[in-house]
Amino acid sequence: MKTKMSADDDAVATSTTSTDREGREAIGKKRMSRKDRKEAKRLKKKDSANLPFVVSTPDENYLASYEPVNIPTQPSEEVSEASNSQKQSSKGKGNRKIDYDDEGGEGNCSATLGKWFPHALLIKCPVNYTNTGQLLLNSSHLSKEDVRMESPLASLVLFYQYSSAAAGKQWTPTQVKLLMTYLSTVARRRNLGGRIRVATEGVNATISAVDMPDLSAREALRHFAQDLKRFDPAVFDSVDFKYIDDLPADRHFKELRIIPVQELVFYDIRESDAPLQPDNQNASGSSGGIHLEAKEYHEMLKKENAVVIDVRNHYETIIGRFDGQESVGGARYIDPKMRKSTDFKGWLAKDETKEKLKNKTVLMFCTGGIRCERASAYLKNKLGNEVEEVYQLAGGIERYLQAYPGGGGFFQGKNFVFDKRESVSATNPNGDGGVVVKAADREKSTSQCCVCACPWDRYIGKKKCWTCGVPVLMCDRCLSKKPDKDPKTRLSVRCPLCVTENVTVPASEVEFTANGIKGKNPFFAEKGAGESIDGQKKAAESVLKWGGGHASKKKIGRQMKRRACKFGVDCNRSDCFFAHPEREQNANKRVKAQNAK
Repeated sequence: MKTKMSADDDAVATSTTSTDREGREAIGKKRMSRKDRKEAKRLKKKDSANLPFVVSTPDENYLASYEPVNIPTQPSEEVSEASNSQKQSSKGKGNRKIDYDDEGGEGNCSATLGKWFPHALLIKCPVNYTNTGQLLLNSSHLSKEDVRMESPLASLVLFYQYSSAAAGKQWTPTQVKLLMTYLSTVARRRNLGGRIRVATEGVNATISAVDMPDLSAREALRHFAQDLKRFDPAVFDSVDFKYIDDLPADRHFKELRIIPVQELVFYDIRESDAPLQPDNQNASGSSGGIHLEAKEYHEMLKKENAVVIDVRNHYETIIGRFDGQESVGGARYIDPKMRKSTDFKGWLAKDETKEKLKNKTVLMFCTGGIRCERASAYLKNKLGNEVEEVYQLAGGIERYLQAYPGGGGFFQGKNFVFDKRESVSATNPNGDGGVVVKAADREKSTSQCCVCACPWDRYIGKKKCWTCGVPVLMCDRCLSKKPDKDPKTRLSVRCPLCVTENVTVPASEVEFTANGIKGKNPFFAEKGAGESIDGQKKAAESVLKWGGGHASKKKIGRQMKRRACKFGVDCNRSDCFFAHPEREQNANKRVKAQNAK
């Protein structure tokens, strides 16, 4: 089904690109020179610029080919193993890896995600693409000829739902395990990637799919949504599935991570302080702010006696924010300057914050909407009649940019997203992920590199603040110099918050508790978070920890895998770091035997 376009848009797109496409086809008949490749890239960019910003919506036609997946009646062995993996790790067995196909037999590998998420599942996608269009296979059951397509595209779906909000009660732990079992089966059946956090209170997900010969990415995600509705209609029938179609194939995730958690968004707030119960105002079931669609929210931003609170982390806000309305006398933008969501509670408790919000209409927003649910409920519970009313943007910035393509809204800059698009804007729905932008495009950035202060707005290289651990902006030129590895320059690798607050104590030297800071060095133990130490050193008010220990274990594994285990066949460790050729041979024999059947 083609997305509808206006007659004018259709005419423009046809008239401006027909001649160019003919030229491209002529170029494609021969091996392209560097000049031809640059011209083809220019033509492609011109084509995309003339097409309107369109995001598809669910359509019943996609379900014509739908084949239901059996709903499990008990947790699979895979999920049970994940639940017991923490006990195994304590006995020295570490992360386990199991082979199951979509019905519970041998197939795609799944594994845990380290000591922070010992109960999680990681399911590799059999088909992926690089940003150059190269096809990658991660399955011995498929060949490139079986799945190769001429111009594959990817799709994304973003959604969340609180079970207590929609159904009036939370899931039981057994229901969560059944959902994880079902999700793992569906993911293998439909070649899904992404991340989905599951808890007794609901789900929060970013899921991707890529075109396959027998199933398009659009169909795969609509089928997935139907699978969820079959699993628990009371919870999933009212979900706002945000579909984003026709993305480059490399936007598809290489794996699906199913992560059981205690809270979908960790605010460290008790349920009684921010209840998420059904009410008559919010379709999502939150008892927090009133949900406004993008157009309604846009009009509310024009109010004079209003404030708009950014519930995202500060490193997200510096590349894009809702402050365009201030130029027309609208709502005042407020950035709580949080390093992580747990900072929200402390920010709201400050007298300065309460004064800013007193007798104001409060508007709240985040990337996709879920962070506003708990935050708005907590704000209403704590401030009550001190504010006029609390509203939140339904669907988040993602939905707002869809309503105002071409930059016609009040959101300025880019929306940082937690998928392979990296960050998106009203004029670039495909996102920045992939190839680094040209020098000419950098001048458009309002943010800057943390080291050389040149215009820059991309989080690449996984660089983090030396003193608090949050992601930092570092340009490609500074990345090559590795300033975070040099003791003389690593203090320059700090986020804007740490620079403003003059934080100098390395994040590696502080450990935070619920009531403040406890340093590994006893010299820091007596000081509170954010206080100056001996008049010279100062620790950040919060620290973001990365990785959960999983990355370090993988690094050790890469170092050891070339060395044969001295115990050989007598080794009883299923996750032994050293090489076991005999195990690889046995695994190959099992695959060949299966193929023979």
